Amino acid sequence: MSGRDEERSKTVSSVGYHSQTARRSTLGVLTSTLGRIRRDPVLAVPFAVAGVLVALGDWLRRHDPIPTASTDALSESLSVTYSVLPQGTARTVRHVGALVGLKTRYLLWAVGLEVLIPLAVGIAGWMTIARTLDTRSPLRALCRYLIALAAVVSIPQLLGGFSIDVNNVLLGLVLLAMALFVMTRLFLLPALLVTGSGFVTALRQSYRHSRGQGLLLAGLIIVIGLAYWGLATVPVAGGFLSTAVVAPIHAVAIGTVFLSGPHRTPSPPVEGTERGSRADGSR
Repeated sequence: MSGRDEERSKTVSSVGYHSQTARRSTLGVLTSTLGRIRRDPVLAVPFAVAGVLVALGDWLRRHDPIPTASTDALSESLSVTYSVLPQGTARTVRHVGALVGLKTRYLLWAVGLEVLIPLAVGIAGWMTIARTLDTRSPLRALCRYLIALAAVVSIPQLLGGFSIDVNNVLLGLVLLAMALFVMTRLFLLPALLVTGSGFVTALRQSYRHSRGQGLLLAGLIIVIGLAYWGLATVPVAGGFLSTAVVAPIHAVAIGTVFLSGPHRTPSPPVEGTERGSRADGSR
């Protein structure tokens, strides 16, 4: 091997080592994520489009005659607004009770609005994660992803939203630890759904592959959740900013952790590199 080839090999190995090492920390994953988006700005496009729809939905809810309410998290002094699947935080919400007794045209309008926006957000998440993983996700994977998102969105709506007031600090810490444990175990679920895994398989693999990464994933969840909430509190444009800025970071971070995890098999050597190595060896 020539001196130049040896130096190049050392450089590549060093970059790969530091890349893998950096990704084992919360800051490292976020740095890698932002770098990936900067190199491939198309990753930000789907959620930018979805963000426009989220902001438009906020405006329409406030101006149509159907009762609406502000998102619970916006009234909190500090909130970690995190969802298993990447999605922005809208500034308004419409509960199921507001649809009872509506005339048909108003009912169709309200239901159509509440279906269109999650659909756009779901497609944006699916596209962004698939591009991050550099994989062709089948249509059935998109269907599973949208079903999972529908469950994540609709269950809180059917229950009137989740809001827990905890006066005891110790109890609050226990609840936070429990929530973080569940969320860390589900962190890789979106990537597994995008790659074609079924619901049960994706849940099982997400639980297994997230073990040993608890602190890393908890840090990401807290940072991303705070960012979702913080940008959503911006008047008027909060829904757009939360979706267009934070959601793509969330989606690419999921792909980054998935690709750098110990469960991933190493990539096969490039044909040219392998051929060059054999030639050097024969010399």
